[in-house]
Amino acid sequence: MNSNDVTLGDFVQQLLLQLGDRQLRFKDERPWHELFYNLKTGPETPGKPAFLRDLFFDWNGEYPKNRELSEYLHALHWTGCMAAANPSYDQVKLNEDVGNLWRTELDPGLSQFLTGAAQVARIQLAV
Repeated sequence: MNSNDVTLGDFVQQLLLQLGDRQLRFKDERPWHELFYNLKTGPETPGKPAFLRDLFFDWNGEYPKNRELSEYLHALHWTGCMAAANPSYDQVKLNEDVGNLWRTELDPGLSQFLTGAAQVARIQLAV
């Protein structure tokens, strides 16, 4: 997989793999949207995924929101790819068996970009 053919879904999956078995924010989506908005608006760097250019963020609220990202995160939860061990669904974590299915070889540029994104995500998305 490389930066030209990776999709939003692929990128979220690979990001979740990098984050491992951490508990992540779910009910409060703001950190997710802000992370992806910052990835989109950040400088062009080697490995930056092409799909980021096409992400549309709605600014009709307190923070930029991307509908596709929201829908994808919820779909991961509905399909059991991410599990919530708390009744309020504040936190989720990646299902380990699903994560094993997602593992794939990444182009070095995309891998480097993803590693940087994961460093930021560990701070923004962790509970």
